[in-house]
Amino acid sequence: MKGKKAEDRVADSLRRAGASVQQSPGSRGSADVIGNWDNGKEWMTQVKYSGVGKPAALSSREKRNLVSRAEKNNATPVLAQVTSNRIIFTSAKTGRLLKP
Repeated sequence: MKGKKAEDRVADSLRRAGASVQQSPGSRGSADVIGNWDNGKEWMTQVKYSGVGKPAALSSREKRNLVSRAEKNNATPVLAQVTSNRIIFTSAKTGRLLKP
């Protein structure tokens, strides 16, 4: 699985949780996937994938950019770590586990 397929899996997961989803073309920008729910909740999500072992964490620059952009949009900055059999969502700001 490549990065785009991982992003598609994250987008599908957010859709199943009731979000409307936008994907960044070509993974440009700090957020690969943006999910918006009817209650006003918004997630700006950076997706990391690994076929073997734990996916990479955000670099300090990626984290800074994602958190800054999310704060400007009153959104939650999220890291989605994707493996072949699961997706783990965590707050990019606090590190706490999240559920869509």
